[in-house]
Amino acid sequence: MVLVETEGSYTNQIVLDSLDVHVGQSYSVLVTANQNQADYYIVATPKLVDLNDTDYKDLVGVGVLHYSNSTTPVSGPLPDGPGPFDIEFSVNQAKSIRYKHLKLSCK
Repeated sequence: MVLVETEGSYTNQIVLDSLDVHVGQSYSVLVTANQNQADYYIVATPKLVDLNDTDYKDLVGVGVLHYSNSTTPVSGPLPDGPGPFDIEFSVNQAKSIRYKHLKLSCK
């Protein structure tokens, strides 16, 4: 996916496999459907939570990206993302997001 906007402002476009979204944040991403025609998982998981603890299993959101002509249902394990306690990943990702400065001209 390509990050294109955050909080109503354009960003320099960066390609991401995962995106940390914190409380109150909003992002716009573009997803290019260029894979084999099948169904794919999209997963949202919380940070700083041990997902092996059964008390937190309900915090995992799972969706399916479905190609309209797919004949292959989604299957297999959920994809791995960054570790829930990998703070360095989160900090580095946040530092990589930059607002795009647009040149405006009035005539």
